[in-house]
Amino acid sequence: MTNKLIKRTAISRRKNLLSALGKAFEELESYTQWRTGTPENLEYNCCTSCMTGSPRLEDASNHVAYNIQDKEGYNEAYKENRESFKWGSLPESHKGEYIYLQHGGESHASYKLLIGILKQHGITTEWDWSSDIKLKVYLTKYANFNSGV
Repeated sequence: MTNKLIKRTAISRRKNLLSALGKAFEELESYTQWRTGTPENLEYNCCTSCMTGSPRLEDASNHVAYNIQDKEGYNEAYKENRESFKWGSLPESHKGEYIYLQHGGESHASYKLLIGILKQHGITTEWDWSSDIKLKVYLTKYANFNSGV
């Protein structure tokens, strides 16, 4: 029981989505049939179309990854969170970051496993269960800020 409490506390202190995602990707690669990819380990990573042709992902029946464009979008959101913006005289507030993940899975059960492992690492997934839509993920502690963005 104590280990679970320590783990939850550690997850709630995580401040960076990419580091939490990296740990989740490590677990997926080590213990499941999911293949993962980032701009750092994919040969073709400029966009979603090219990324799926990368040798690391092309024969994988279950894969989840993000490309350079997704990472640039994340970096822009991260930057916006650190700056204050004003619309007229009203300040605009941003909290939390999010990134979109390209995916392909062979079954509903495989997706439940993926989403469960992301959740164990403090990551919330927004998705409508359509294979045409990317997964939107963010740190669970920012769920009230990112939902519907």
